[in-house]
Amino acid sequence: MLQNVSDDPVRPAWQWVAFGALAIVAVWVPLSALVGAIAARQFTGPADSSASRLAVWIISAAYLVELALGAFAGGYLVGKWGPPNVGVRQAALAGATSATALAVFTWVSFGATFGLLLLFLIAPPAAALGGRIGTKNR
Repeated sequence: MLQNVSDDPVRPAWQWVAFGALAIVAVWVPLSALVGAIAARQFTGPADSSASRLAVWIISAAYLVELALGAFAGGYLVGKWGPPNVGVRQAALAGATSATALAVFTWVSFGATFGLLLLFLIAPPAAALGGRIGTKNR
């Protein structure tokens, strides 16, 4: 017999923030691996050439786009399947949570860079947009 969904207790909003952050990372990791694999195959050459500097900018832009896609997907999940008390705010918080986790791991691995700020300029707004569209599609 199938369970009646209306009998399930409503999860608190903070749990949806955690679900969204995990979804963002779950979408981001494979996309990041794909971008890394493509970059490794396409952009090889002398490190001091102007083409190499352009390649670094292209690769960096690709990583930011895939982060935005992952954040959008996680925000959409929160907005679409969250209860009525969950929406854009929790989706944006999921984006900020995942950006914080990514920034900490990057800082520990490679040190502090200016690029870490871009995580916070991209992930929360992209997740909020996903959450807004998700709530409209409930």
